Amino acid sequence: MNILITLYSTSWGGAEESVINLAEEISKFNKVILLWVSNYSFPRPLVTQSKVKIVYLRLNPNIYKLLSSWIVVLICLYYRIQIVNLNWRFVREEGLFLRFTRVKSVSTLRAILFDRINCEEFKNTDAIIGVSKATVRQIKKLGYRKPCYTIYNGIPVERLKLFNTKQYSPQKALSMSRLVAWKRVDWSIKAIHLLHSKGMPIKLDIYGDGPENVKLRELIIELGAGKYIFLRGYVNNNSDVLKDYGIFLIPSFKEPFGKTIIENVIRGRVIVGSRSGGIPELLPEYDLLFKYDNFDDYVKKIKKAYNKYDLYAKNISARSNMFRRMYNIQRVAKSYIRVYQKIIG
Repeated sequence: MNILITLYSTSWGGAEESVINLAEEISKFNKVILLWVSNYSFPRPLVTQSKVKIVYLRLNPNIYKLLSSWIVVLICLYYRIQIVNLNWRFVREEGLFLRFTRVKSVSTLRAILFDRINCEEFKNTDAIIGVSKATVRQIKKLGYRKPCYTIYNGIPVERLKLFNTKQYSPQKALSMSRLVAWKRVDWSIKAIHLLHSKGMPIKLDIYGDGPENVKLRELIIELGAGKYIFLRGYVNNNSDVLKDYGIFLIPSFKEPFGKTIIENVIRGRVIVGSRSGGIPELLPEYDLLFKYDNFDDYVKKIKKAYNKYDLYAKNISARSNMFRRMYNIQRVAKSYIRVYQKIIG
């Protein structure tokens, strides 16, 4: 089977890593072409240990939107592609002419859509793969009537560096994400500031970058929280600077999956997150998930995680082996291949 995977990347993040990991694993069994388009120079994917053929293009979004239909068709014809896996941006344009080539297409949905206009982006696809049931539920609700499949995301578990949990401290919390509004990193800043003002000696390090960087920095200054809340920028997820954190915060109100949750559960960190989106599917019967859009409950959950840290650390530890089995990239790739074969018929 010859497979084309596309991605227009606006910045380096979890979605980019997921696409690369998937392409690498699928290439062990099939021919994979990865069309990587971005409006920046670096970083860009390196897949030296796989058979993935990468087509790099550096184009601004407006130009790619005009050309993507033709680019995808030309690649399909040149490499005799049988199925195209589209990823999020410019899906409608990339799939516009595929019906004339009889090449099937599926789009991996890595976000929870908000309205029918978003749903229209996927009208040229033959099927959807959602990274959680929450993503699939929402696109069906918005009117998508073609086949939908749920394949939970995964990571290369064998590459994830493990740390000594005995060094973890409940006084050290972290978050790791793109700094965008819907991730609600500002909630974590406000919550930690509030708890710190009430005598809880908890510190927060925020890893990642994005358009909210300046606003978050200004919020930290405004609150006078610069001695215990820090913006740390991008970090490799295997860096030793991550070895001491006991609590991981993820207040995102529309988190479609939560790859960082997988990494931090396997590492044994206590998780505090939102009871919405895909997170409850990952952590069922876990009482450190706060009520949807309820800041006060978020604060209570962080306080609970801190005060009963040992209890919740045991709870997370008991989930670790299941996460290794369920959310590894090998299982994900096999599931994708089965869906591809089903779509091709």
